Amino acid sequence: MASASQKELQKLYASSRNGLDDEGLATLIDASELIMRSPARILLAQMGLDKSVTAPFRLLDNACGAGPIAAELQDQIDAQVLARSKVLCADFHASMVDTLKRRVVMNGWSNIETAVFDAQNSGLPDASFSHITINFAMHLIPDPQAVLRDTMRLLQPGGTFGFTVWHKDNEGWLPDMRTCLEALPFEAPLPNPFPMATHGQPQWTEEGGIEKELKDGGFLKIEINTMTQIVHVDSAEHYVKCFDMIKQWIVNTYWSEESKEKAKGTLDEHMVKHLKDKHDNRGWDLTWKMIFATCQKPM
Repeated sequence: MASASQKELQKLYASSRNGLDDEGLATLIDASELIMRSPARILLAQMGLDKSVTAPFRLLDNACGAGPIAAELQDQIDAQVLARSKVLCADFHASMVDTLKRRVVMNGWSNIETAVFDAQNSGLPDASFSHITINFAMHLIPDPQAVLRDTMRLLQPGGTFGFTVWHKDNEGWLPDMRTCLEALPFEAPLPNPFPMATHGQPQWTEEGGIEKELKDGGFLKIEINTMTQIVHVDSAEHYVKCFDMIKQWIVNTYWSEESKEKAKGTLDEHMVKHLKDKHDNRGWDLTWKMIFATCQKPM
């Protein structure tokens, strides 16, 4: 069952269902590329999907979002290999799939299919894929164990599953968001510590917990790596634009109606001013700690 935090996230995704204008699309892609593109490359390489691939494959990218996995495949995989492969990018939120479709057309990407379905119960045929990816969603999806069961069913014998999650000690957007909210002249709550696993299962943000879940799910050849990524934001305005959805999610999930009313129309302006003062009106680095997990279905 989805938590209150997850329900608010789902509302935000649904609210963009009518589509983004060109500026909104560019902002969403910019945020996705900034945070998720490099991890997508690392995850695919850990799964054996890099420039060395010569044999065609069948990949399902679940919870595809704006398409960092798809973008990386276009850059890393030989065009002839990609043409003989199958790539299906799917998301629970139709708005995300629509965004990816627009991106495919805009960039002239080849051989990318899209679909809308739930990674917890896809309804796709058994043994359909040689590889399945989930980039930053196993700590968000309400029932990650259901995802493991469906993934096991969908993989061919010996097939590879790979996913990324934020580490429980991740910082990323959090320190700057916290100081922005603490500087407001009214109550603006933000949990401390902030839970990286919104479904309430913190083991999905810890190396040992993930390994146990995968073993219990019947997977073999488990490899788990933790890495840190430094991402540069250009300015206070850039930060506020990139993390606008997170800001909305926090406000809708944790704030009282009184606080929402007091912040109306002024929150972005306050954040920009605070961040300019905090960082001397210059860009700065964000530190992200993430976990890369890969495993295989038994032969």
